[in-house]
Amino acid sequence: MGNTLGVGVGVGIGLGLAVGAAGLIQAGGPKIGDTSQYQYNTEDIDEYSTERLRDAVSYAKDNAMLIQVSDVWIGSTGNVKLRGVSFTGKGFFSIEHVRDDYKHLSRFLELLITISGGDINKLPPDYKNFLLLLRRNNLTREDEFLIVNNAALLPMKNRTEVFLMLHDRIVNYLGQTNRAKKNRILHNLPYNNDWLDTATANAKINQWVVNVKNEYKRTTIDLLRLNRNVRSHLHEYNHDDDIEEILYCEWPMLLTVMETMLHLEGELQDTGIHNKFG
Repeated sequence: MGNTLGVGVGVGIGLGLAVGAAGLIQAGGPKIGDTSQYQYNTEDIDEYSTERLRDAVSYAKDNAMLIQVSDVWIGSTGNVKLRGVSFTGKGFFSIEHVRDDYKHLSRFLELLITISGGDINKLPPDYKNFLLLLRRNNLTREDEFLIVNNAALLPMKNRTEVFLMLHDRIVNYLGQTNRAKKNRILHNLPYNNDWLDTATANAKINQWVVNVKNEYKRTTIDLLRLNRNVRSHLHEYNHDDDIEEILYCEWPMLLTVMETMLHLEGELQDTGIHNKFG
């Protein structure tokens, strides 16, 4: 069944933090099947693990998180929802306390993964990056949107649409309105040196690389172009059932870096990404 927690839990923790893990938990990021190099499939939780879950709840209570999160939900599709987070500078809810709360949240998520049988050392890199984000000492109020709408938490079924949304913002919108922002984002995208080799070596992706009118060059703009072309023509080579998983396995950090760079440039909120976490 994969990385699952076969119990239903609804626990109120700290001030306003609710953790929902009803039914199943798949906290190791998107499930990517046998094509993934990240192995984190486990058996259903047993009675002993249920006791460890109680230990996790006790841990969370002892390390009360003051962050205002109306719902933390780790669902059967592998997505985690952190909705309604709000920063405030008054009383216990100072930015310093909020930073501490996010650190507690990252430890709690790691503990949930561990007690469900997952290997914390074999998480997908974008999910590792998300946990590191929660631990940053310089988080600001502006980082709230990036945290609660982080690409690492997206259901696999929504990644195609989100990529196209972010691609449109970077290439089309910023390409017309602010080329300096566009160029800074492109400059900071990963896989610039080897993405074309990776695409060529993958038998399924290579079908979109060969015999094209405009030959792909070893640039980040062409990396985005290839990813867009693949996602825009999913039926062309009859791989629409698994191509998103294949793209994720080959370039797991691409979407999350696109999102982070748009956030740093003040462009992320206008993409509509917050509507894709259902």
